[in-house]
Amino acid sequence: MMVEFHVTFADLDSARRLARAALQARLAACANLVPGVASLYWWQGRIEEETEVLAILKTSRHKADDLAAFVAANHPYDTPAIIRHGDVGANAGYERWIEEETRSR
Repeated sequence: MMVEFHVTFADLDSARRLARAALQARLAACANLVPGVASLYWWQGRIEEETEVLAILKTSRHKADDLAAFVAANHPYDTPAIIRHGDVGANAGYERWIEEETRSR
């Protein structure tokens, strides 16, 4: 099983920077960046609407806590949404690849 995180960003550059850093640190094996996400949310007493970039980060169970801490420490938002989906199933070959790519080298 693997763990997947959904994290939103204000722009593609900040999403790409954080995703690349997480990959380089071997905290994630893969990042998908989805621009153009319409986000509506409560902020400081009113409903806001923004276009954001959704980053989908895939990691192994043993790196999930470290990835969550890394995203929290390096995200440009004051209150980032770091949504963790634990024990996400995928085909066996993909799950093996996630495990291999998140091992420290």
